[in-house]
Amino acid sequence: MLKEERENPITRIVGRLEIPCYFVMGKYDYMTSVRAARAYFETLEAPEKAFVLFEQSAHYPQFEETERFAEWLGETWERLSSTLTA
Repeated sequence: MLKEERENPITRIVGRLEIPCYFVMGKYDYMTSVRAARAYFETLEAPEKAFVLFEQSAHYPQFEETERFAEWLGETWERLSSTLTA
């Protein structure tokens, strides 16, 4: 799978989404480069997008900053669901 991923990077395949897109990352993530993710995020087109950086996390902010992640997720869900019912 690594060979396929190397030959077909998502940054070349997906340039536009028709749905909201959120990049949720930990500041200390060494598995996924925050710099590379932000560079891709900046080029990606979507009707709504946000780059959410958790300051006290690495690769798993949903486990490392549970309360803040739950708060962000709840707020995001509320906002999105209210636009669907409006």
